[in-house]
Amino acid sequence: MEIREFQEKLKETLELAVRNGKKIHADTVEELFAGNGLTEGQIQKVYEYLAVQGIQVEGKKRQTADAPSEQGEIDPGGNEDSGEKEEKAALSQEELEYLEDYESILSDIPKEKPGERESLYKGVLNHEDAAKKRLAELYMSQVVTTARELKHREVFIGDMIAEGNIGLLSAIEMLHEAQDIHAFLCGEIRNAILLMLEEQTDRKQGDDILVEKVRDLETKIKELLEDEEVKYSVDELAAFLDMDVDEIQAVLRLTGDDK
Repeated sequence: MEIREFQEKLKETLELAVRNGKKIHADTVEELFAGNGLTEGQIQKVYEYLAVQGIQVEGKKRQTADAPSEQGEIDPGGNEDSGEKEEKAALSQEELEYLEDYESILSDIPKEKPGERESLYKGVLNHEDAAKKRLAELYMSQVVTTARELKHREVFIGDMIAEGNIGLLSAIEMLHEAQDIHAFLCGEIRNAILLMLEEQTDRKQGDDILVEKVRDLETKIKELLEDEEVKYSVDELAAFLDMDVDEIQAVLRLTGDDK
C-alpha cells in the first residue's frame, strides 16, 4: 500500500469518526482499508492511532496472541515497525556528548509536584500560556526517551529531539481533541519523530539512487569518449543515451570531460 494512499485512508477514517461524534465501528474501519493488504496487527495499530486522536472504536476484536504486538507505528509499505527495527544503531560519541549536555539542561527544570500534571491539563484547556509552557517542560524528557527508542543510524539524535519537541508543542495546542491526554501527547511526539525519520530516509534513498545513476552515466559516457575512432558531440551522446543535452553536460562536468 502506497504511503500517500494510506495517509488519505487514515484521514478519511478520522474525518468520518469526527462527523459521527468521535465514534466509528471496527467494521467500517476494516471496510475502508479493505483490499490494501494490511495485516491484523497493522489494523490494530490503526485502532490505537484513532484512540490517541480521541476516537472510540466500537466492535473491535481483541488482539490475539498470534497477532503481532508491535510497539511501533504503522508501516503502510507492509512491514511493521520498519522505522524502529531496521537501521537502528548505537549512539555515536558526538550524540552521547550532545545528550549529556541536553539532559544536564533538563535536570535544571523544577521537579513535578503531586497532582501538578492534571492541574496543567486543565490550565492548557483553559488556554493558559503558563500552563502550556510548564506542561512542555514536563514532557521534554519523554521526547528524549522516545528519540532514544527510535534511534536511526542515518539521523542525528539531536535532530530527532528537536522534531519531537515541535510535535510536543503542536500537540499541546490540540489538547482539546484528546480523551487520554498523556497518551495523546506521547503519541504525537512519537509520530513527529517517525515522520521526520521517514522523510530523511526517503531523501537518503533518493540521493543514493541519483548518485548511482550519475555513476552509471559516467561509465557509459567515458566508454563512448574513449572510442578513439569516433568523436561524439554532446547532441550525439544525448541521442545515444536517451538523455537531455543539459543532463549530458552536467555529467561531463562531473567527469571532467567537458573541456
